[in-house]
Parts: sequence; structure tokens; C-alpha cells
Amino acid sequence: MSTVSFNPALMTQPQNSFILQTNNRWIQGLTKDDWASRAWLRSGIIGGTVSLWGGIAVAVNTPSATPNNRQGDEIVPATTTQMNGFTVYDQGINAIQTPGSQVPTFPAGFNVPYYLFGSNARVPVPLASGVLASLENVDISGTFYWDTANYNLTLTSSSTTIELPSSVRVLQVSENCRMVLNTSGVLSWSDPSDAALIVI
Repeated sequence: MSTVSFNPALMTQPQNSFILQTNNRWIQGLTKDDWASRAWLRSGIIGGTVSLWGGIAVAVNTPSATPNNRQGDEIVPATTTQMNGFTVYDQGINAIQTPGSQVPTFPAGFNVPYYLFGSNARVPVPLASGVLASLENVDISGTFYWDTANYNLTLTSSSTTIELPSSVRVLQVSENCRMVLNTSGVLSWSDPSDAALIVI
């Protein structure tokens, strides 16, 4: 188990946080409620040495075959060759928020909740700069890429991207969302930000 070498900040749920005014104002990593896809929520152990947060693409590896292994799959950030789903904050009660980083994170060795592709979970994800206009009033199906360096959805292939499965659809886009900004490993909220609500 990893140790936390920083002072965690107290986290509480804001009163009246489920209100209608949040329509089309999504928060990265918080899926849209859906009883059908909720049954597909999984949990796994973060492998390697990096921390993860909600709403990013991940690679999922099978757990070790040791007796009594109940820790679940190994979860690592998506690479340009492997991507199996997205992390979320749903039921992620062990995320840690620190004074130096406003965004709750799951350190290496912690459990992290995630959805695999095919679960039909609706996950809000950040859009690359300039992509929002290209996704307005178009077919919900298309060719989409995840940028493994900038942690966002884009429409162009590059050396740091991996193509999302053809079953992934963009349901809506919005320019008024709360997304995560990663600045050299320091996470902060970027608000308002461009985002897409995707079905994985």
C-alpha cells in the first residue's frame, strides 16, 4: 500500500449539490446517472507510480494469480497502444484532495473506480482546444482520439493519441463545464471549459 506524504484536505459533499442548474455543466469524472450502466462500475488497483483522477482513459490489466487476490484489475494510464475504459469518481470514496492540488486524486496503490468500453456509461471528458465547434450539429458517431499526453478528446491522430473504439459516441458538447487542468503534475479545475459527454 502506498503512503500519502502530504496533508490531505477535508472533503465534504456540498449541500444541495444535485440541482437542475447543472444541466449541460458537467464535471470531469462524474458520470451522468444511469441505472443500467451503473451495474458495470468496476474497481481496480492503480499500478505503477502515478496518480489518477476521474475522467481519463486507462488501460486495464488482469490481476496477479496469487491466492486470495481480491484487489481487482491493475489500472494504469492509457497508452498509444492500449486503452480499455475511463476512470470516474462514482463511489470513489478514497480520492484524496490536497492543499497543493484542488482536484481529488487516487495515488498509486489505491483503488480507483472505472467503466470499461461497452458499459454505455456517459462520461464527461475535456476537449482539445478548437474541437468544440467541429462537434456541434454533427453525427454523434465518428472517429475520435484520446490524447495520452494532454488527457483530452481530439479529432486528429498524432504520436500521442490512440483511437477510441468505434462504439464510442459523442452525445453532447458544452463550453461551460468543469474540467481538470494538468500542469506538470499539479491538478487544478479549469472552469469554464469545453467538454463532450461521451457514451463508452
